[in-house]
Amino acid sequence: MRPVWPRVNRWLTWFHRWAGVTLGLLFAAWFASGVVLHFVGFPSLPLAERFARSETIDLRRLDVMPSVALERAGAVGALPVDSMRLISVAGTPAYIVGVLGTRSYVMTSGEKQIAVAGDTGRVIHGFSAATAGAVAARFGRAAVAGVTGPLDYDQWIVHQQFDPYRPFFRVRLDDPERTDLYVSAVTGEVLQRTTARERLWGWCGAVLHWIYFTPVRENWSLWNQGVWWISLVALLTSVAGTWIGLHRYLKNRAHGRRGLSPYRGWMRWHHVIGLFASIVVLVWMFSGWLSMDHGRLFSLPGASATESAHMRGMSFAAIAEATPLELLGSAGPASVIELHAIGGRPLLTIRGGMQGGSRILWLDDHEASAAPIPETLLLSGLKAAWPSDAATLVGPSSTDELYRQAESVPRDAFAALTGSGGRIRVYVGRFSGRLVAVMNPSRRAYAWIYFSLHTLNFPGLVEHPVARTIVEVPLMLFGLGFCVTGIVLGVRRLKLEIF
Repeated sequence: MRPVWPRVNRWLTWFHRWAGVTLGLLFAAWFASGVVLHFVGFPSLPLAERFARSETIDLRRLDVMPSVALERAGAVGALPVDSMRLISVAGTPAYIVGVLGTRSYVMTSGEKQIAVAGDTGRVIHGFSAATAGAVAARFGRAAVAGVTGPLDYDQWIVHQQFDPYRPFFRVRLDDPERTDLYVSAVTGEVLQRTTARERLWGWCGAVLHWIYFTPVRENWSLWNQGVWWISLVALLTSVAGTWIGLHRYLKNRAHGRRGLSPYRGWMRWHHVIGLFASIVVLVWMFSGWLSMDHGRLFSLPGASATESAHMRGMSFAAIAEATPLELLGSAGPASVIELHAIGGRPLLTIRGGMQGGSRILWLDDHEASAAPIPETLLLSGLKAAWPSDAATLVGPSSTDELYRQAESVPRDAFAALTGSGGRIRVYVGRFSGRLVAVMNPSRRAYAWIYFSLHTLNFPGLVEHPVARTIVEVPLMLFGLGFCVTGIVLGVRRLKLEIF
């Protein structure tokens, strides 16, 4: 019987060679774009800036009670309400009601936004291009150079977080930065902003790194499955190459030959560099593959509708009923007024306006406060959502910083441990009581295995971004150099096969 391992090694060599030829440029692109992405992320509009720059609500024009707006939106009894807020669109107050729909696949928001005019009570079935231009001009403090749309997708609004707000108007401002603002035709809100510089570096970084090209990314299922399989093949290619490299090194030593490699030329460079770079490539390919997990192996961080409802302790219909029009009209100045509740106590979260920041207006005693939700009330809400054990608040730490960055948790959110034996880590909005992220042991493990490995945001580095840059960027450049040797070998192999 012929030995098995020689045949296995031949098959692994064949697989590594031709998978490397096929994916070599992609490997190099991932490392090169990763360096760019380290310094310049995907364009985004931070919430704090969005609240600060949005127009102040003219509460004198508000004539419709929140309970009536819910009824007009058809969101009483029929569909579960997930959010409700009051904003201003081109000078007119408007209620925005978020209702939960059917999730067609993992990672979609499953939410629909319905706009109701705050002065007339009519349901708004889409805002016009002229309104979008007026909103963008106020937001950007600049004249409008042009309005395009409505668009369902373009390169900078492909993420599924924008799904409930589609379509969008893209408004180009007449400013030196060539700013584009994206105004939702559904809610009239500015939800994305890009500049010429961000778009340029976005193409070189995030778009290339995440294979975020619009024709692929707009079909979330296609992108999810395609990138997951490509990443898996890339990981297996790295595993095969690492094994072959170590096997050839050990075989070379076993024959009494000196040096690290029996090869010459570019193959020698590829082999020798690979003996050291393989750990870098393996770690990033493995963690990069896990970035596409999306609930396959690890849990997701979103709170369930039941957990959120128990945390509130009352329905949105009850919150709306507890919000008299006179009290709502006195809540300004504000750019956004959100309806919330925690532990059965209704509240208004007031954001933006001339005072800036966030503040609370309690609806049961009409008391206004710039202080966050009391800790006792927060713990009471968590106890209702997870009755199996008491909840405890946790303070800042390097581990907490890791989790916050992994789940994009706002800096001012409360952190608490709850569930049986404190196994669940929860982040709660400090001024809203809304569940921002729910991390069970599976999700926390994901933060360590994917986020830490892929970004080197380990405790000790996560608090020191400059030190992390000094460590991470040279490693990525080292991996890029190794990929270049593989590309050269791949081109030579193709020449041999073709000519």
